Amino acid sequence: MRTRRRPPARVVLAALLGLALAGAGAVAIAEPPRGGYAPDPAGASARKQWVFDIRSAKGKTSIARVRPITLDRAEATARVTGRFAVELYIGKELLDRVRFNVPLTGDAPEKDPHRPFRRPTFDGGVSTRLKVQMADSPRATWVKLVDRLTGAEERFWWPPGEGGKLTPMSRLPGEAEVPAAAGDAGVVDAALVGDGGPPPADGGRPADGGPRH
Repeated sequence: MRTRRRPPARVVLAALLGLALAGAGAVAIAEPPRGGYAPDPAGASARKQWVFDIRSAKGKTSIARVRPITLDRAEATARVTGRFAVELYIGKELLDRVRFNVPLTGDAPEKDPHRPFRRPTFDGGVSTRLKVQMADSPRATWVKLVDRLTGAEERFWWPPGEGGKLTPMSRLPGEAEVPAAAGDAGVVDAALVGDGGPPPADGGRPADGGPRH
């Protein structure tokens, strides 16, 4: 009777290694991705809309001012893809989001310190203005501007104050703005000036019950 020969040790080792890698791959696929952003909320249709005047200069994107408009019929915020986003919140609850791209910067590759030479980009050279529109969310108490590529974000009280200006959450609502330095361009916008800290536990309303802007 012919006896069955045992497979070589290297064949057994390769088979075991293959099973181990397959198992690890299955676990990796089953695990949810780390980080990232929450999906766009459903949002609500409204006749009242907010138009955000976005300014981008030398790699810095900011909200210059905001103004309300009224449509003939209610519409929801458009759902599009984009590197940047304006988001409305009450406390930690995301109420609505509008995403957008600054021309010539939406697909900029991440900088690699190990590759000093890369294809040309326009990240820091674009100076432009654009407008994005979002449906009104009456419950909103603060707004956030997000760069989804770098993770940078800036927070402001909501709704806007006089002249459509937004007050950074680093200052109390109604607090006077610091005058611009001598030699400045002369236009003081709701510039991006720091994270502003976490949203207040009470949903963004001042502790004294005063106005929000």
